Amino acid sequence: MRFSSIIYGRQETKRWDTTDVGLVYSPFESIGWASVAADFGGFLVMIACLACLAGLWRNFRSPARERVTDGLIAIRDPAGRLLLAGGILLVLLGFLGGAYYAAVDLYMHEARDFDDLSQMSLAAAARNANAVDHALADYGQLQGEKAVKIAAHAHAIEFGLLAMMLALFQPFVNLRDGWKRRWALVLLLGSALLPFWVLLELRYGLLAGGLADLGGLLVIVALLAMWIGILRCTGQWDAAAAQPHRGIPA
Repeated sequence: MRFSSIIYGRQETKRWDTTDVGLVYSPFESIGWASVAADFGGFLVMIACLACLAGLWRNFRSPARERVTDGLIAIRDPAGRLLLAGGILLVLLGFLGGAYYAAVDLYMHEARDFDDLSQMSLAAAARNANAVDHALADYGQLQGEKAVKIAAHAHAIEFGLLAMMLALFQPFVNLRDGWKRRWALVLLLGSALLPFWVLLELRYGLLAGGLADLGGLLVIVALLAMWIGILRCTGQWDAAAAQPHRGIPA
């Protein structure tokens, strides 16, 4: 990829775009085939989600005797309900953050990206070392800003899905109800702290990075505690299964 291809004429700029972004034979002027395929995939996901929502609506509208019930989905554990509600909230916040980035920051970042590369190319052609360093610093700052905003909403969605999956396993966590609720709160707290402070890393530097790491540590500790609870549950099952073979009354 040559930086000079960005600045020497409109025709050369378009040729650089077609070879690197995928605009060759694209039906659109500024959207390549990769974006078309990605948007089509998102459209299929939307159709599938709408179909699932329609099925849920039909289930809820049907008479009570015809409704489908499932013991695994009908979570009665307080910690499980807490994790499920918190996970849904995290996923929603992550999607909203991603939508805000796409609507407000994405095109601004693309314009700044093109401008920084143009300035870098001009400075390199003029052999102006100070201007090159300044353009490189601006470009690095932009990439960092893009990275933290994308990572923040991605982490929120990931931890939200993790909390929702863990909600299904809470009946198998052999801990007292109070401790199960505490570990669920610790996991949700860490899941909220990590993306929040990742988003603020460029503003507060190492302080925000350390607090984000603290959130990750809280998630790890909560997962370890739940894992220990599951091991205790499976240990009880193994002990109960082994008792009749040893001649010990169940």
